[in-house]
Amino acid sequence: MSNGQTGTEVTIKPATFADYPGVARIQALSPEAAQWPLGDYSNFEVVLALKNSAPAGFCAWRQTADDEAELLNMAVEPRMRRKGVATALLEDLRRRAKGSIFLEVEAGNTAAQTLYRRAGWEEVSVRKDYYGPGRNAIVMKKSSC
Repeated sequence: MSNGQTGTEVTIKPATFADYPGVARIQALSPEAAQWPLGDYSNFEVVLALKNSAPAGFCAWRQTADDEAELLNMAVEPRMRRKGVATALLEDLRRRAKGSIFLEVEAGNTAAQTLYRRAGWEEVSVRKDYYGPGRNAIVMKKSSC
């Protein structure tokens, strides 16, 4: 569940500066995620997923317009994958963000693409060489309900 509630094993809460070491650890263990300098997160909304009270994943996003948001970075600690953490983060994002949500995912990251498609995201375009030569980004969109 999200918004600090603990109705399930996964709790989602807004991240504070004190949570950033946990975010950095998860990011470092997730080479497929964007590797941001820790201070950059202070410019965006960041939520932390806790599983059994331990940091299990995070999501950074921003509201880009009144009816549009962007998922900027998301990662789940490798031992916590396939346990509902990413799904809980995406559900929380859907509740917090207004309007349609966009993201870029590397074309080679099929696990993330599968997760997003299962959650109702659709491919809308490709950005050639977005992550470097030969590393395209797939732009995906989750439409407003």
